[in-house]
Amino acid sequence: MREIRYADAGMDMKKLVLCFAQKLWIAVAAALAGAVAGGLVYLAVSVVPEAERQYQAMAKVYLDFAADETGEVYQEYNGYTWNDLMATDPILDVTMQYLPEDYTREEVAAATRAEILSDLRLLTITITTHDIDRCNAILEATGRSLVDRGNTAKEFRQITVIQKTEAALVTADSRMAQAVMIGLVLAAALTLLGMMFVYVLDDRIMVAADLRQVTDVPFVGYTGVCERLQKDYEANLAYLRKKRKIVVLSVQQGESVAEGKWQELCEAEGVVLEVPYRKMHAVYLGYLIEMLAVRECPLAGIAIAGAQERFLHRYYGRESRANGGKDTTSDISSE
Repeated sequence: MREIRYADAGMDMKKLVLCFAQKLWIAVAAALAGAVAGGLVYLAVSVVPEAERQYQAMAKVYLDFAADETGEVYQEYNGYTWNDLMATDPILDVTMQYLPEDYTREEVAAATRAEILSDLRLLTITITTHDIDRCNAILEATGRSLVDRGNTAKEFRQITVIQKTEAALVTADSRMAQAVMIGLVLAAALTLLGMMFVYVLDDRIMVAADLRQVTDVPFVGYTGVCERLQKDYEANLAYLRKKRKIVVLSVQQGESVAEGKWQELCEAEGVVLEVPYRKMHAVYLGYLIEMLAVRECPLAGIAIAGAQERFLHRYYGRESRANGGKDTTSDISSE
């Protein structure tokens, strides 16, 4: 008997592909489940609690500058200047006058951003807070404060709020598609790796090549499958019986040989062991062969019983359609 060494056994790629094809639905189902999970995780992470949500309101303010002796007055009012000015007393003091007493200067200064985007005469005011009503109130007060500034500061003829928006919830860019795709790919990859791991550890007997991990005893054939394979098996068994007395022993996984059967086996000149398709592990087959060797029962061959005909046709290949349109398997008994 050959010593079982799975690391040296190699991998039957055709059998691997066929086994994976039979269970491809598992990978597909796992991929779909992973896509759904990815979407749900993204929703759970992206949904911001009510207390942490941000609201924004914007206003466009037109600055009508007054000319001075040099005509360079505009250049003093760039984006950085306005952002600083909004938090200074001349503007902030007036803003606070238009707000209720529960508003603080720090809150208003932190919520306000002022910037010149292109035209020096067009100022953009952005208010960002965690409360929609306070956001609208600060924007309204800020606009009125700037209008007052335009009426009192010598640098301006007039300041006018020309456009204003209501506060709205700030939403981040949706990454739902990416989250779904990541979940799908990860689930599919992990499932395929898991299936590969299970395949490597799966030593169940399916085809004649699996027997080579355990023994060099000849493969007699497949029994209990289709007519063609059954005939091949019976022909091989008849050939062995012409030369010596052969006893067929059918054993299931984990099943011990009855004590009364041992006498018949020991008296025979050869034993053909029938193992069930995909239900007998190679390690247990090795155990049975060792038991036969201890009792000095010569092992003449091994057969596989009840194999899946469709799997064998795909594994060994089919002949072209003939014989009335029926598929026949070619060279199956050649191993």
